[in-house]
Amino acid sequence: MKTFSFLFLLFFFASCATFEDPVEVVSYDMKMENLNLDEAALRFNTIIHNNTWTPIKIRPSTLELYVDGEKLGDVYLDEKIRLKSKKDNDVNTLVHVKFADGILGKLIRYRFKETAQLELKGKVKTGLLFIPFRVPVNYTKSISPKNLNLNLDKH
Repeated sequence: MKTFSFLFLLFFFASCATFEDPVEVVSYDMKMENLNLDEAALRFNTIIHNNTWTPIKIRPSTLELYVDGEKLGDVYLDEKIRLKSKKDNDVNTLVHVKFADGILGKLIRYRFKETAQLELKGKVKTGLLFIPFRVPVNYTKSISPKNLNLNLDKH
């Protein structure tokens, strides 16, 4: 009975602990490396803080990209990322965006809008210790396409 009450108290106090996000993006910088009507290549230089006590591996994954509820294309992470535990990790990775059909008309239509809702949906393949699993992602951000600078003049 003492063991049961000890385990119950341990569980009770552990469940009262504050929850913090396991991974936090501290800063990022995006550079467009390639853009054509079929796809775009984006280079992200990010600092990601891993709050967990174990390293996290992010495996190559695919997410769907939506703007104002309309599918713009698929986002591919082609490289494996390893985040060391309890520290800031500098991550330099290449992301490919494969556009859906009719992208030119959509881009022209969004170019002059004041705000647009950007959504990333899907499952990211990750690994914690030796256990692989998929984490659902539903990220939404409001952006201003009118002020978006893609640096298309420099090639």
